Amino acid sequence: MYFKSFDGDEELARLTEKIEKDQEFDEYDILKLIFLPFMKSKKNKEERTIETVTLAKNINSKNRTFVIGAIIAITDNFLSTSVKKTLMEVLKMTEIEQWIREQGREEGWKEGIQKGLEKGREETVREKTKAALKAGLDVTLVSQIMGLDIEEVQKLKEELNKP
Repeated sequence: MYFKSFDGDEELARLTEKIEKDQEFDEYDILKLIFLPFMKSKKNKEERTIETVTLAKNINSKNRTFVIGAIIAITDNFLSTSVKKTLMEVLKMTEIEQWIREQGREEGWKEGIQKGLEKGREETVREKTKAALKAGLDVTLVSQIMGLDIEEVQKLKEELNKP
């Protein structure tokens, strides 16, 4: 099936009417909706993609999230950054947007925990290094034990000797 031969403006009108009448989409309607941005139209592909995603948000189908994801996936190559930002606005409060936000939060938490653990390890190493130096251990020995450069251990020793 070649969707380029379809009249995208007519299909958009037909699918919009179907949504307005709260009619269910069959598999063929879903396919047409997904490929609507590639059908011939008076509008460019970017404008048509935004219209298509906006329309897809309103379909009465358990496949709505899949449809929106499929539209975004197949149009991603030709969308400009500004259109992608517009699409994010269109997607606000859809299941996909909520999922994207949740994934971002999850990654942020993981990154934050990782950075916190690293900083905690660094602080622990610094404190243990200072304690070893206060106890009178040699800079070279402390460097070997703590796995730090001699220069770094020397700086810590100098910090201890400052009034």
